[in-house]
Amino acid sequence: MRLGRSAHLDALCGEYLLGTLRGAARRRFERALRQEPFVASRLASWQNLMIPNPAETQRMQPDRKVWQRISQDLSLHKYKTPWYARIGLWRGWALVTTAALAVWVGSSLMVVQPQLVAVSTLSSGEGASGVKVSMSPDHQWMEMTPSRPVQASPGQSYEVWLVRKDGSAPLSMAVLAALDGRVEVPEPLRALITRGDTLAVSVEPAGGSPTGAPTGPVILSGRIDPQV
Repeated sequence: MRLGRSAHLDALCGEYLLGTLRGAARRRFERALRQEPFVASRLASWQNLMIPNPAETQRMQPDRKVWQRISQDLSLHKYKTPWYARIGLWRGWALVTTAALAVWVGSSLMVVQPQLVAVSTLSSGEGASGVKVSMSPDHQWMEMTPSRPVQASPGQSYEVWLVRKDGSAPLSMAVLAALDGRVEVPEPLRALITRGDTLAVSVEPAGGSPTGAPTGPVILSGRIDPQV
């Protein structure tokens, strides 16, 4: 089953950020990060919530004594059962994750924000308000800033596609509930983004396109600026 469709995805994201998701469960989660844009988007949302504009390469590991104190204070030993057995605890575990991340950030974490450059403005072509798209120079991070709130309806998601100028099949960059905030671009796509390509947004079922290609209407699009 795709983790992006799991009701317990937020709990897994929290465990992954805390470092308590280990072994086969952690490897499966990291594989889902590479293969399922929605999973990467949810993880980035947690990072943006607790650690605004994170730069993964600049993180510092907390002191061992700090982590031991957090673990003892929150009784994290109770959650050492296999990840698939924790389904009934996901709501409480999300609260535990939030508290632990707040302590971790406040005591042990330094963050350097990556510089972003505006690369495109997505619009419907009908004079409607647009969505500004910015990227980091290495194309690792993409940030969307709408001129007005753009929120998906219940049961639906927005999927952002890279449409290359060579006419090849669209490539999924992110699955979002709202066209707002910062997400990490899948690593295989970063080197493919070039000026003259197009970014497009389609309406898809919750969790993204079931076929790997756009299935719903394309509501926004825009060419990538030549400065990329």
